[in-house]
Amino acid sequence: MAQDWAVAFYHSPAWLHNRKAYMGMSVDTPFGVVPPGMCERCYELGEMKPAKVVHHKTHLNPNNITDPNVTLSFDNFQRLCQDCHAVVHSGSEHTRARFDENGNVVMR
Repeated sequence: MAQDWAVAFYHSPAWLHNRKAYMGMSVDTPFGVVPPGMCERCYELGEMKPAKVVHHKTHLNPNNITDPNVTLSFDNFQRLCQDCHAVVHSGSEHTRARFDENGNVVMR
C-alpha cells in the first residue's frame, strides 16, 4: 500500500502510462534481454516468472516524489515478481544462485 504522500502519484496518468509502457517492453540487462512482463531478478537467476510490480530502484520518499527523474524514469525502474519485491523491501537478501551459460553455479 502506498504511503499517504505517494497516493496521488500512483494514481497519476503519467505513472500509469510509464508503468504500462515499461511492463510491455523488453529490457536489456547484463544477463540478457528480459522479455516483456517478466521479473528482471528472476531472469538474472535463470528463471522466468511474471512481474507484478514496477519497482523504483531509488525508493520514493517525500523529498523526491515530485522529481520525474526519479519517479518516471525507466532508468530507475525494475520489473519484479511479488516475491522479489518483498525481498528488495525487506532488506534481508537470502543467498541465491544463478547459472552461467555452462550450467555452473554463480553466487551473488
